[in-house]
Order: sequence, then structure tokens, then C-alpha cells
Amino acid sequence: MTPTKRRFLPRAGKKRAGFALLAVVWGTGLIAILVVAFMANGRLRLQTAHNVASATQGGYIAEGAINLATLTLLSKKDSSAALGAMPGVEAEVYDGAPRFCVLDGAAIALSVEEENGKIDLNAATPELIQLALAGLGVEEGAARLIAKSIEAFRTAPNGIGQIRATPASDKPIDPKEGLFETVMELDQVSGVSPALFRDLVPFVTVHSRSPGVDARTAPPALFAALAGYPAQDVRNLMAQPYPNAINRNDPRFPANFKQPGDHGAYLIHAEALLATGQTVVKEAILDMRPASGKPFAFKEMRRGQSRYVSQLRDMIATNGAGAPDC
Repeated sequence: MTPTKRRFLPRAGKKRAGFALLAVVWGTGLIAILVVAFMANGRLRLQTAHNVASATQGGYIAEGAINLATLTLLSKKDSSAALGAMPGVEAEVYDGAPRFCVLDGAAIALSVEEENGKIDLNAATPELIQLALAGLGVEEGAARLIAKSIEAFRTAPNGIGQIRATPASDKPIDPKEGLFETVMELDQVSGVSPALFRDLVPFVTVHSRSPGVDARTAPPALFAALAGYPAQDVRNLMAQPYPNAINRNDPRFPANFKQPGDHGAYLIHAEALLATGQTVVKEAILDMRPASGKPFAFKEMRRGQSRYVSQLRDMIATNGAGAPDC
């Protein structure tokens, strides 16, 4: 019987077979990577679209809450004026205390603040600004310089060749030498750091046109700062303004800076938290006595800082139990 002879592939054939196997492995791996990348990209795009849709929905809901607050203010406008004219009866005031409600399935925090309770950047004296800054924790020397910088920023030269003492600026642009048009211009003032800017925005306005502050409607931390409360109490009120035990008739509030408000301008703060976790904060400046003679006008619409997100999360966790409709 003749033994079977073994056949061996030529060396070149072995190399070609190995290369083909390696190409198949690499090709399969490349296809797998492309599939994974495509799926990840698709998932990212889907998540982005979902986030955009949630943000848009939250924005419309927050604007809806602002419109509801505007209608409420308009409905009370005439009655408040009538009550305010009656001896011994005070018109309703709005000091920014929040109200929680549900609107279109979203948890809402809504507050209304009278602009007369804040420091007007265009009308307040440097002494009032300095006192407020010092009360809010700014060192006395720095508070004095910032107050002077605010005055220099808003003051136009009275004549050609006028020489004014202007503090050295740490900003890339010179003082505006014109009235503040929005509180957002405060970040252009020398000495106002980003952190201080964030702290000051809730306590200043350009819409009261009053040299003083209405003690009845001043933000709690500002009231405490002007009344000389301990620094820790002021910081606590900055972090959590409501609820509080402030006596609005506290004799420590300086009488020379006390100025009753005219209920002419309001800041409406609306926070909307959706079940998806999307949070949208919007603020509107409402002028109830516009120069146009119309019933009202929105002077500003802007993004705001979240103040009540923990309470809104609790509302979402309980599916809005106990919260009224807006």
C-alpha cells in the first residue's frame, strides 16, 4: 500500500492566507467601531434634541407664569391705588416672597418685587451705595471706591474741558458717562468683580428713579444691610431670604434713605422645573406707568439665577401634591 504524501502550501500562499484573515479581522473591527460611533452619535443627537425641546418648553412655561403675574398686577392696579388713597389703609406691596404652584405639569416658583425697594444706580447717592455695599460685606475702603466709580460711570461731563476725579479703572473700557440703561451694565464698573456683580444684581435697579429705598419692599438682605444687621445675618438672608422675621418698621433702618414707593415698576421672577429635570429661570421688568400711556410695558426680559430649585424638586418628587394651580 502506497503511503499518502502530505501536501504543503507554498510559503507565499501561507502569507496570502494570513493577510486575508488579518484583513477580515480588521475590517470587522472597523465596521463594529463605525456602528458603535454611529449609535453613540445618534444617541447624543437625540439627547441634545430632547434637551433643546425641554428648554424650549420650560421657557414657554416660565413666560406663561410671568404673563399670569402681569395680569394679576393689572387687575389689582386700580384697586391698590384706591386703597392707598384711603386714610390708614396701605396698598398691597410686593417684597419678593415666593409663591409655589403648578403650571402645565411643571413646578413653578413665582415672586414679584417692587423696584422701589432697591437701590437705583442712576438716582442713589454715593453715601447710600457705600452703606449698602459695606452692609453686604464689602470692605469699607473698597465700598467707598466702588460708590465713586458708580457715580463716575453714570455722570456726563457738564462742560468742555471739565476735569473730574475718576478712579483708576480695572475694566477694559472707560466709564460710560451716561445713565445706566440696565443693571447688567454694573459689571463694567471699576471694582465690581464677577462675584460681587452676582451678589449686587438682586438689590439694584434702574427703574425706580428714587434716591432712596422703600423699606416695606426692600429685599430682606438689603434691608438688613442698610439697617446695620450683623454680617452673618445679612449673609444668611442673601442665601435664604424667605421666610424671615424682619420688622419692616425697624428703627435702625436709616430714615434719611427711606423713600415710599409708587408701585410703578416690578421685577417678576419665574422658575420652572419640568419632570425631566430641566430648569428654566426668567425675569421680566414690568413698567406699570410707561411714557407711552399704555397700561403696561415690559422694559426687560432676561435669564435669572435659580433661587428655589430645592423646593421645586420636592414638588416634582411628590407630583405637585398640595400645590395649587398657577
